[in-house]
Amino acid sequence: MRTQRHVEKLLELHGITGPPVPVDKIAKKLGAKLSFEPFEGHDDISGILYRDSEAGHVIIGINSAHPDNRQRFSIAHELGHLILHKKQQLFVDKVVRIDFRDSKSSLAIDNEEIQANAFAAELLMPNTFIKNEIVRLLSRKRASFSKEDLISELASIFAVSKQAMEYRLNNLGMLNSA
Repeated sequence: MRTQRHVEKLLELHGITGPPVPVDKIAKKLGAKLSFEPFEGHDDISGILYRDSEAGHVIIGINSAHPDNRQRFSIAHELGHLILHKKQQLFVDKVVRIDFRDSKSSLAIDNEEIQANAFAAELLMPNTFIKNEIVRLLSRKRASFSKEDLISELASIFAVSKQAMEYRLNNLGMLNSA
């Protein structure tokens, strides 16, 4: 899978071997400037990617009014656009690309948004990291967790929402649907 390979290379390049993945540091190392501002009147917009290829500027704008876990997902989502979607879509005097992460991003209707969401999930919650953490958690003295406790514990370790972790575990086939 293309997304998984990109994420594996990115994690290896930055020496990241466990959770939580420092998406803010990755963005900065890739040359992106992070700008945290409340998007007043635009609560449905979580993040913006501004890319000026002529000047070599990349700015990731994050809605600071959103919870920290959502901000982390937004950074990872915009990194997905930055890495996966090189083509230019918007021209304003010079070559510029702007991507928004908003409420429509998760509706699975735009292929680039689907890819950026998959990239974000893989970056924040890599399959191998999840497996390693589950093994570590289950090797503790209490050998079993309820589904809810496991999701909650993993969400805390990976610094993501419980909903994001449950969705990821389901997508990876790690939760039984009972």
